Amino acid sequence: MAKKSKKKNKKTKKAKKNKKKTKGVRIKIEKQKKAKNKKGIGIVYLGLGSNVGDREEYIEQAIFLLGKNSHITVTKHSGNYETAPEGGANQPPFINTTLEIRTKLSAQKLLDVCQEIETTLGREREIEWGPRTCDIDILLYDDQVISGGKLQIPHPLMHERLFILKPLREIAPNAIHPILEKSIAALYEARKAELGEKYDDELPGFKEIKGGGYDDYERW
Repeated sequence: MAKKSKKKNKKTKKAKKNKKKTKGVRIKIEKQKKAKNKKGIGIVYLGLGSNVGDREEYIEQAIFLLGKNSHITVTKHSGNYETAPEGGANQPPFINTTLEIRTKLSAQKLLDVCQEIETTLGREREIEWGPRTCDIDILLYDDQVISGGKLQIPHPLMHERLFILKPLREIAPNAIHPILEKSIAALYEARKAELGEKYDDELPGFKEIKGGGYDDYERW
């Protein structure tokens, strides 16, 4: 009986030791996963607009400069749309488009990059809602909700603007607005219903001027 007891104790100790090792490995894996998530790549949606000079060229240049950044990969590009200005009415119509990008940059650093590109392309900020060579807005960054200073994510007016929702629906119809908890497709349909036929596809106030595609940016 004593021998059996000793064997049993050895087995119990061995089992506990193995369990401890397994637990240690599990904790290590969980730590690795957390570290990997911290270094993870975010999915971001951007809205671009231009109503000064060669509007399409400014949009193309902005996409090119975004893609040149080693921390940004442009993965989707909607069609380009010409829309009437909603700020100061006495200005040319806009060209609007949306992009999906993948990036390791934080939201704040991405904002800095976008503003640097706007400045490079001659953006002037003297008149609010005024004409601009290029405007780059962060619409969504994963499911983050950020409110502080110049950085507001999701974009606070995106759900009211068809010139954002329509092209964004092309590339991300199922993306969810983290505050309103509705898909982009649902937000688009709801806003279009509110405005009636103001932005009907056949009217000149909102027309697609150039077909887009997921890899259009590669041509530039």
